[in-house]
This record gives sequence, structure tokens and C-alpha cells, in this order.
Amino acid sequence: MVTMKRIHNKEDIVQIGLDLVLSKGFNATGVETILKQANIPKGSFYNFFSSKEEFALAIIDRYVADRNELFFPIISDESVSPLERVKKSFEKLIAIFEDYDCSKGCLLGNLGLEMSDHSENVRQCLEQALEGWTTGLSGLLLQAQQEQAIPANLDVEMLAENLISSFQGALLRSKIKKSPEPLRNFIHFYFDIFLVGKEEQ
Repeated sequence: MVTMKRIHNKEDIVQIGLDLVLSKGFNATGVETILKQANIPKGSFYNFFSSKEEFALAIIDRYVADRNELFFPIISDESVSPLERVKKSFEKLIAIFEDYDCSKGCLLGNLGLEMSDHSENVRQCLEQALEGWTTGLSGLLLQAQQEQAIPANLDVEMLAENLISSFQGALLRSKIKKSPEPLRNFIHFYFDIFLVGKEEQ
């Protein structure tokens, strides 16, 4: 008889919880469900987390760390132009979304919709994560601007934030439509139309 290995490591529980929340949503993922999936005794959850809110903060931190690790080879590849690296970072996220049959989406957007009005700590953590994403993109966009790949009069921080906001909206639409088409349109409009042809503007 095969027995499941018990998980006693906090990081393992965070990863299992992250996967569950991405699939089911935060409020629909009960502590009992996490404990069962992790195969740990009832009540052990609170040995690691003082509350479910603290658990939410932990899965956000894990998600951001995973995304930073995912993005690093893309954004650090100096053989590719800065604007192309921005494009490739979004295309990587879209590919992951397609691999999950247009489900799950982005934890930051999902929790933003579900939790921002109910937990100030979670809202602030999400805002910090999105600000970090914005900072990373704006750095690449500034390089693109210095190379005259995008217009000099663009506010790169505002552009970075708008890219993320537009991506999140397209992601939500793709989840509802069960099609990556809105995300592909996002790529097309920004990187094939809006941010090209500087000399014609």
C-alpha cells in the first residue's frame, strides 16, 4: 500500500496552497483543503501561519519570487533589444496561461479582485508586487527610449503601469472567453502598432 508523504515544510505548504488558490480562488480554498492536499494533521496550518491572511501574504511572496526567477533570463538577455525583452516577458506569461487551458491566470490580478476590499494588508502586498513589476518594466522601457526605439515624450513608468493594467484586463477577458485571443491582441496592438514606427509619429 502506497502512503502519501507528509509535508512538514512551510515552503512546501505555501507552494501547495498557491496552486490551490490559483485554481480555486482564495475564499474557496479552505484551510482544511490545504491540510488535506499537503497531508498534514488538522491544526498544523496554524503552526506555520497565525491566520489565513498571513498565508495569503506568503503565497504572494512565493508567486512574486517565482515570477522574478521566470523573468530573469528574459530581462537580462542583452543580445535582445530592451523592447523585445518586455514583449517576451508578457509572451512567456501568455504561454503559461495557454498551457493551463486559459485558466488560473495571474495571482496578483486574481487576489486583487477578490481581496483588495477586504484585507488592507493583502492589498498593500499586492500593490508592492505590482510596483516592483512596474519598476522592472520601466527600466527596460527607459533603455528602449534611450535607444530611440520608442518616443522620447513617453513617460516610461506610466507606460509600464499601463502595460500591466492592459495585460491584466486582457487576461481576465481571456479567462471569460476561454481563449488567448484577447492576450494575443494585447501583444499585437502594443508591440506591433503602438510602440513601433517612432519615425512616423
